[in-house]
Amino acid sequence: MDTTAESAHSKEGSSSDDKLHSPITDHQMDKVPYVDPAIEKRLVRKLDMRMLLWSFLAYFANLLDRNNLQNAFTMGMEKDLDLNSAVYNWAVTMFFIGYIVLQIPGNIIITKFSPRWLLPSVVILWGCVVSFMALVNDYKALWGLRLCLGLSEAAFYPGMIFLLGSWYTSEELGKRTMFFATGNQVSGAFGGLIAGGIADTMHGAAGLPAWKWLFIVEGLIGVVVGVAGYFLLPNFPHDTKWLTPEERILAVTRVQEQGKQVVSKAYSWRTIANVMATPYAWLMIINFACIYIGNNMSLNFAIILRGMGYDVAFSNYMNTPAYLFGAVLAFTIGYSSDKTGDRAFHIAGAQLWVGIWFLILAVVNHGDNPVGLVFAGTYAITANISITALSLTWANEIYKADHNTRAVAIAFINAIGNLAPNFVNVRAWVVSDAPTFWLGKIVSMGMSFASVGLTIFIWRLVKIEFMIPKATKGKKKDEETKDGSDTQ
Repeated sequence: MDTTAESAHSKEGSSSDDKLHSPITDHQMDKVPYVDPAIEKRLVRKLDMRMLLWSFLAYFANLLDRNNLQNAFTMGMEKDLDLNSAVYNWAVTMFFIGYIVLQIPGNIIITKFSPRWLLPSVVILWGCVVSFMALVNDYKALWGLRLCLGLSEAAFYPGMIFLLGSWYTSEELGKRTMFFATGNQVSGAFGGLIAGGIADTMHGAAGLPAWKWLFIVEGLIGVVVGVAGYFLLPNFPHDTKWLTPEERILAVTRVQEQGKQVVSKAYSWRTIANVMATPYAWLMIINFACIYIGNNMSLNFAIILRGMGYDVAFSNYMNTPAYLFGAVLAFTIGYSSDKTGDRAFHIAGAQLWVGIWFLILAVVNHGDNPVGLVFAGTYAITANISITALSLTWANEIYKADHNTRAVAIAFINAIGNLAPNFVNVRAWVVSDAPTFWLGKIVSMGMSFASVGLTIFIWRLVKIEFMIPKATKGKKKDEETKDGSDTQ
């Protein structure tokens, strides 16, 4: 570290608390041209042990609470609420209708207010909503709470992707975003275990069926994780209280040296134009939707097994090894992506792999696959589950020049990219088609192959720097209020 940084370090013990924890200024940032490896290692370790670990646990709770509908379906909710295929699929889709509504507002808010308070609060909120699902007595109430669940979860995933991109460099971001995203697979793995255990041991306890206990238990997990976030999560690099002054300066310097802006400016028409008037968000929405469709094999694995004659507990338990295998694949892809500095060909390669497997599953016995092929195909296709996270890592980098644009773009891509596939699923992955799901496999195959071409096209546009989003002009957030942003 240069003499300025060394001076800040030597005076650390004698500085006043206000000086120690005040947000750093642009003048301070400009005085740090050198990245000290020892301080950087300490900084990254702090981030990994607090922000990254919490993000993983929160995403675990997120997917546990979002995807437990298939588990509840196999545990008796189908009969108790008289759910047919259309009603069930609309219960799934109602979540995503709510999910898109608040994503862009949520990511606008996160640039102006403290992520440390916003993100844990939404985790607590959705945990409560899931627990209240134990009170439903008909499908209309289920639809209503699924809509509320989507609204309450909306700010978390894009907000967390945005926050990770505000702290980690391009050499660190891929594997850490994928580690965060493996909360999905681990949630799928333990979701099956939890559902199987509740089905075996809690059915009838306190007069409640097992599926109601599933909602209560998994909702409370979200509440506990959310409370922990108040103590673990940071704000942004320039205004996080549990970092030393030199760590805060270094945190900003590391990402700014790669062209990433991490301090919010006033929103303007240019922010919207950066997203709407450039091709990347639109192309990435289509690509995101194509990728997301491929997750349905994993999401319906328990239903497929039950349709093949296996009992409820076994069907849910078998999710565990498949999702854990997917978690290993996800981290491997993220690690390789960081090491090679490539996002596009890792995404395209994974989509080619997934498309080939859906082709095999669709043509063998017209989708009525032997059990060995069902297991092999499901395991292979788990490589797809976290590829949407890698695509948003790529978006973090494409939109790096402007803090606000990056926030809006990530939320826009994730919101619309999640919504479109779920309307397709109402027709393509119909529950009554289990266990063959032939139409779903054909649709997923086609969209996976389409993603390969789209990804390469986006990569080419980035390579020639076609309409790359630029930084906007305007006052920074810290200049708008003398107090600066909320510190932790």
